[in-house]
Amino acid sequence: MVRKLILAVLAGLVPVAAPARANPIAADYVVSQMGVPVMDIRITIDQAGDRYRLAAVSRARGIGRLFLPREQIAEAEGGLRGPQVLPARYRTDGEWRGTPRRTVMEYLAGTPRLALLEPPEGPDRIAVSAEQAAGTIDGLSALLRLSRDVAATGRCDIQGAIFDGRRKLEWTSRTIGVAAPPMRGISGEALHCALESRLVAGFRRGDDPASAGRPRQAEAWLAVLGAGQPPLPLRVEFPSTFLGAFRLDLQRVGAVVPAPVPDRVSAPRSP
Repeated sequence: MVRKLILAVLAGLVPVAAPARANPIAADYVVSQMGVPVMDIRITIDQAGDRYRLAAVSRARGIGRLFLPREQIAEAEGGLRGPQVLPARYRTDGEWRGTPRRTVMEYLAGTPRLALLEPPEGPDRIAVSAEQAAGTIDGLSALLRLSRDVAATGRCDIQGAIFDGRRKLEWTSRTIGVAAPPMRGISGEALHCALESRLVAGFRRGDDPASAGRPRQAEAWLAVLGAGQPPLPLRVEFPSTFLGAFRLDLQRVGAVVPAPVPDRVSAPRSP
């Protein structure tokens, strides 16, 4: 859940025209809880003409290994049409408590089709129907859509729906205003945005939909950090029902040479 909340927060500050061939950008983040680092995340954004590819690799660290997946990989690719993103394929690969978890979705006419869901959905969850999933996009593609839309408008007023293969969430973003960056070493201004997401389908049987679908709020500060770079979040703060609020902070960003994402999460080496 922590990583999925993060993937819906990219937005921008000022209108920027994406070049026909932009260098891939890698942004490194650290997620902390009550001031203690619990996860590292690297997001790679590659836009080439009318195509895009995004990848996110998250790794638990320190005490975070006790309650977060040790490593997860997500990758999305698709087409671009103005500020809109048209996902074609999405996949995730990871492990949770010793059980491999993999998802592959392919999109046809705007509707995601599950090509792989491992482990399969159990009887304890109400599966999201094809009708409910129609018109949704994955979390990484939502990240890029938000970035491109706000880059074109200078605001973060947008909404949409995300389907991750098991659950459907609706999310909204609205502009609070422009403020100083929330961290040292960054000049200029940052766009301050309020975010909200809520579960609307994919509930566990026996859950109270009103309680399980309660809106979750977050706040984000975003800025364009260099010519030709996409808008990026500097900081995101969001609550947690476990031990206290989470905070995501940008550590570094820069152009990179694209590297293939491994097909599977490698097993840990024996000591």
